[in-house]
Amino acid sequence: MAPSVAAQSRDQRSFPAIDILRGFAALLVLMYHVLLFGNWHNSVNGGLWVIWGRGFAGVDLFLVISGFVIARTALQGHATQGNKFRASFASRRFWRIAPLYYLTLLVFVVLIQPGLMLVPWRVLAAHVASHLFFVHNLYSGTHGSINGVSWSVGLEMQFYLLMLLVTPWLARTNAWRTLLVVAVFALGYRYLTTLIWPPGKAAPIVQFIYVSQLPGVIDQFACGILLALTLHREQGMLLRHLKVGWINFTAWTVIALPFLVLAIFLERNFRYWELTPMILGWRVLATLGFTALLAAALVFPSGALSLFAPLRYFGQISYGIYLWHMPVIVALNSRLPDLGGYHFLGCVLAGSVALATFTWHAFERPCIERGGLTRKRTAG
Repeated sequence: MAPSVAAQSRDQRSFPAIDILRGFAALLVLMYHVLLFGNWHNSVNGGLWVIWGRGFAGVDLFLVISGFVIARTALQGHATQGNKFRASFASRRFWRIAPLYYLTLLVFVVLIQPGLMLVPWRVLAAHVASHLFFVHNLYSGTHGSINGVSWSVGLEMQFYLLMLLVTPWLARTNAWRTLLVVAVFALGYRYLTTLIWPPGKAAPIVQFIYVSQLPGVIDQFACGILLALTLHREQGMLLRHLKVGWINFTAWTVIALPFLVLAIFLERNFRYWELTPMILGWRVLATLGFTALLAAALVFPSGALSLFAPLRYFGQISYGIYLWHMPVIVALNSRLPDLGGYHFLGCVLAGSVALATFTWHAFERPCIERGGLTRKRTAG
C-alpha cells in the first residue's frame, strides 16, 4: 500500500517535490522581469514564452506553497508545544527570511542605486524603516522603492504574524468552512478595491499594490492551508487523494491544467486591470490550478525526483534567485543599456543563480541553522 503523506507529516519528513515547484516559480518571476525589462523588440512569441510572459503568477504559486508549508509548521508546533509554539515559530521564520532580505536591501541601496542615498534623509529614513519592519508593501510610496520584488517579503511576514495569531483557532476549525469564509472575504476586498480604484481609470500599479495586500490574497494562502489541515488531521474528503503514487499525481496534474490554461488564455486576451471580473476572478483560477499542482507535488513518487535535480536545486536557492534577480537586472540596464535579448537573459540568469548559490552556502544556510531550522524542511 502506498504511504500516505499524512503518515509522513507525523515523523517530520519533508516534501522534496515542493522544491521543484519553488524552482519553477522562481524561474517564472525571473523570466517575466527579463521580458519586461530586457530589450526584446517583440521577438518572443508562442511556445514557452506564452508561459514566461505570465511569469508574475510565480508569486501566486509561492503564496499557495507558503500557505501549506507555514500552516504545517505552525500546526505541528502548536500540537507539540501548545501556545508556546509562537516563540520558536517566530524565531525560525525571522532567521529564514530576514538576513538575506536585509543583505539585498543594503546591496541595492549602496551598490545598485546609490542615488537613493542622495534624497533628503527623512525620506530615506522612511523608506528604509518601512522595509526594515516589513510594512513597505502597505503604501504605494514605499512599495517598490528598494528592490521592487521585496514587496512580497513584507506580505509574507505579515502572513506569518497572522499565523501566530490564528493557528490555535485553525487547529480546531472546519477547514472547508474556513476556506469558504476566507474566499468570500478576499473577493469582497478585491471588489472594494475596484470601487476605490476603478478599473480602466486608476493607474494599474496602484491597483496592483492594493489588490495584492494580505486581505486580497488571503484565499491563496488559504488553499495551501486547507491541504496542511487535511494532512495534519488525517481526515477529510481529500485525504485519500493525497497518497503518494502516480495515479494521484496524474489526477492532480490533469485537474490543474484546465485552470491554468484558461488563466493564460484570459490574461492574453483581456486587459487585467481594466475589467472587474478579471480582478475578482483571475486569481481564483490561477490559485485553483496552483493548489492542484501543489497537491501533485505532495504525492509525487520520490523515486523520480532525480529527474528534476536541477530544478530542485533552483527551488532550494529560490529565495535568493527571487531577491537577487532584480538587482542584477537594474545593474545591467544602468551599466550595459544596449544589452538585450538572449544575451540579457543569459546574464540575468547566470548572475542571479551565482549570487543565490553563493549567499545560500555562505550566508543563508548558516542563518537558517542559527534560527533552528533543519535541513529537512518544507518551508523555504
